Order: sequence, then structure tokens, then C-alpha cells
Amino acid sequence: MYGLDINFLNDRPEYKNKKDIPKPASSGPSLEDPKPILIGAAAAVAVNGLVAGGWLYLNQVNTKLQADLDKLNGELSKLDAQVKNLEAIKEKTKTFKAEAKALATVFDQIKPWSALLGEFGSLVPSGVIITSIEQKEPKVSAPVPSKKSAKKGEKTETPAPSKPTATLSFAGTSDSYGQINDFLLLLQSSPFFQGEKTKLITAAKKPNPTRLELRESNSTLAPEIPELPPIVEYKIETNLSPLGASELLPQLKSKGAIGLVDRIETLTKKGVF
Repeated sequence: MYGLDINFLNDRPEYKNKKDIPKPASSGPSLEDPKPILIGAAAAVAVNGLVAGGWLYLNQVNTKLQADLDKLNGELSKLDAQVKNLEAIKEKTKTFKAEAKALATVFDQIKPWSALLGEFGSLVPSGVIITSIEQKEPKVSAPVPSKKSAKKGEKTETPAPSKPTATLSFAGTSDSYGQINDFLLLLQSSPFFQGEKTKLITAAKKPNPTRLELRESNSTLAPEIPELPPIVEYKIETNLSPLGASELLPQLKSKGAIGLVDRIETLTKKGVF
């Protein structure tokens, strides 16, 4: 027997309309055309080449920069060593300057007794005798700390007091009060002493301790021995001048302190003073 297959779909109107719709033309590349593939491969190769070339260039630049950095680090190490040497030299220079300043200060504070005795010899009036001289060194006081202002809270430096100097006491005798007064005025005007601190401590008349004696004679008459006039015992106190030896060079020269003057002049030429 024969089977009869009848397709009734073709007779339906909606199916006929679907069959009549044209198929869209494909716009994509065809596998049969190799040009797009070759172009893409060439572009990929070019991009990879550019990346590789850039990497090689950057690697070369980095190598050169590293070499320059190593060179600069080496030079910096040398400079650091030189800076340390300079710092050491500066510290030694500071030490030498401090030592020279301390030595100069010692010399500048010296007032040799040869010059002081020469000054006494030129100041002591006729009729005045110095029987004793006593020197007392000053007491060293602690430095005064800086004070703070109560209003602004700022530090105000306290003015440094004048440096204390040694105190000298003169004791002796004189024929009159007027001679002692003259001696006091001459001491006050001397650059070796402080005029405002030169003062008369005591002055009093005393019997003259000197006794006259007569030589032996054949005369039976005993002449009267005259009594000497009374004397004035005094005590004067003063302080050495705060002026340094470098400020008293003319006076030191005139009093014969040549050794100290030469040292001061040498230190002045070297720039210490």
C-alpha cells in the first residue's frame, strides 16, 4: 500500500508570508577571506614590537640612570668624608680659639707688681711712707639667672655686673693729714686703681716712734734732746682697675713691664684681642 503525505502548511497564509520574507545579507567577515585575519595579526605584532621596543629603551635608560646614581652616590660619599673632615677642622679651630682666648684672658688680667710698685713710687708724695701692702682676691659669685617678664613672658637678660678685682690695703705713716689726702687723690686718678673704691679707712695722730740719740762727747753739759713731731698713721683701701693689660699698654710701658707688653702686642697682631 502507498502512504500519502500531504503538507498542508504550504496552504496556510501565515506560513506563506514567512517564506516570502527575504533573509538579511551578512556583513561580517567571511572565513573564506583571510585579509582581516592578516591585518589583525600584523597589528598585534606591531603593538607587541612597540611594547618590546619601549621596554628595551626604558631598560637602557634605567641602566644609565642607575649608573649615574651609583656615580653620584660615590661622589656623595667622598663629599661626606670631606664634610666630616671640615667639621673636625672646625671643631679643632674652635678649641684652639678658645684656648688662645683663655690664654689671652689670663695675660690681659695680669697687672705685674713691678708696674704697681712703679706706680706707687710715682704717686707717693714726699713725707708719706708705705709700711705694708695687703692684697685680697675677690670672691667669685654665682652668675645671676635671667628673669622672665611677668606680663609678656619674655626673658629679660640681667646686665652683667662689673668683674670683681683684687682689693689692696695700704698702711703707713705720714707727716700730716694733707699729705695723706694728696696721696688719696693721686690713687683715685691712677688708671691702675678704681677711683670710686679708693677710700681712707683710718687716719690718726700717734707719737713719733723715732728717738734721737746724741753721740758721746767730752762736754759735761747734757743738752736737751728735742722731741720729733707726731706722725699720722693711715690705712687706705682700693681696688685694682677692671681695665685689662691690653688697655693699659702705655702705662705698663712707662712702668717697665716690657715682658707683658710684648706678649699683649704679639697676641694683638695674631688677632686674639
